[in-house]
Amino acid sequence: MEKGRQGGPSRCSDILTSTLQGLGLGRAVRHLALLRAWDRAIPSRIRERATIEDIRGGRLYLCVEDPIWLHELHMLRHTLRTMLNEEVEEPLVEEIVLRIGRSSRRATAGPPAARHRGSPAPPVEARKRIDQLLDPLKDEPYRDALERLLQRWAARSI
Repeated sequence: MEKGRQGGPSRCSDILTSTLQGLGLGRAVRHLALLRAWDRAIPSRIRERATIEDIRGGRLYLCVEDPIWLHELHMLRHTLRTMLNEEVEEPLVEEIVLRIGRSSRRATAGPPAARHRGSPAPPVEARKRIDQLLDPLKDEPYRDALERLLQRWAARSI
């Protein structure tokens, strides 16, 4: 029986996760979890030189611009796989595939809020309320996207 049906409240993160799964967005949620794990678990010296291109069928496709880093990451691919899978707490990455070339996406630096400098910051009270609302989500992969959405809404509602 589900928690919510036993009389106790359901966690918001559980509801969101099951809703997204039900809408067929499970792959997107796993992909976001992997991107978040990449930002948290992988050292910045590697993130600066390699970008995630795609994840399909347990294969993580990385693009590097330098053959030296291709060799370095080839030697580290098993360690990177372990670090990512431990961060997402499930075996999402079975294999890492590397290629040389210019990345179709540039890695972004800094926290998510720093990437959206065009929108004004929400008031302090709104920021506190957003933090309160998102607290139950802790490390869910969609937390950052939801936080950015709420911040933009709060900033425009001034």
